[in-house]
Amino acid sequence: MKNSLWFKGLRLWVQGLLLLSLRWAQLKTGFDPATGLSRHSVPGMILVALIFFLAAAEAVLAFRLPGGKRTYSNCMDPLGKNQLPMLIIGSFLMAGGTLLMPGDLSPLNIAAIVLGVASAAGIILFARIVRRGQDVKVLPLIPSMFFAVVFLLVVYLPEEGNPVLASFYLPVLAAALMACSFYQLAGLTLRECKLRWFVFLGDLTVPLCLASMADCKDNLGRMLIYFGGAAVLTMFLILRRAEPLPEEEPEETEKTEATPAQE
Repeated sequence: MKNSLWFKGLRLWVQGLLLLSLRWAQLKTGFDPATGLSRHSVPGMILVALIFFLAAAEAVLAFRLPGGKRTYSNCMDPLGKNQLPMLIIGSFLMAGGTLLMPGDLSPLNIAAIVLGVASAAGIILFARIVRRGQDVKVLPLIPSMFFAVVFLLVVYLPEEGNPVLASFYLPVLAAALMACSFYQLAGLTLRECKLRWFVFLGDLTVPLCLASMADCKDNLGRMLIYFGGAAVLTMFLILRRAEPLPEEEPEETEKTEATPAQE
C-alpha cells in the first residue's frame, strides 16, 4: 500500500479536490461583495487547518525516506509508457497557460511565455533522455525551474499591496511550492538535493495547485498552469522507487606533491 499508485499520486488529487471545494466555498461566502474584505468563513477556517494538517502529515511521511543527497537515477524508476502521456500533457498545459494569461506584454509576462514554452520542450526532452537510458542532465529542467519562479512573481506582484491576505495567500503559496519542487527535482540530477525534500514539497504542491484553480475562474491561463504543474509533478512523484538504489560515492583522488630530497 505504501508504495502503490494510490499512495504516491491519486491521494494527492483527492486531497486537492477537497481543498478546491473548500476554497470555492470560501470565495463564495468569505468575502464582502461590496468591499472585498474578508469575513468569518467556516470553509476558510477548515481550509487553513487542513493545509497545516497535510503539511505535518507529509513531513512525517517524507522524512521517513532515506536521508542524504540523491541522484535522479538512483531514486526514480524508468519512465514508462503509462506516465509519458500525462507528463507531456501537463507540460503543454503549462506552456499553453502562459499564452492565455490576460494582461499586457510586460517584460515579466513575455518572460513567462518564453520560459513556459521552453519548459514544455525541456520536460519532453528530459523524458526522452530518461526513456533512452542516457545520462540524466539538468539542462532540460532549467527552463521549468526558472518558469516557476517567474510564475510566482506573476501571481504575487499584483497582490503585494492587497491588505486582505485571505484573498490571495493560497495561489501565491501554491506557486512558491511549485518553484521549490522544480528546484528540488532539478537538484536531484546533480546530486545537490535530497529525495525527502522533493517528496515533501511535491506532495504539498499538487493538492495546493489544484485548490488554487478556484481562484482562477477569470484567468484560464493560470488555471491551466496550476493544473499542468500538478500533473507534471505527480508523474515524477509516482516514479519514486520503493527503495532508492545505493549511491556510488565519488572516488577521492589524493594528489601528493613530491618533496625535494634533503641533502
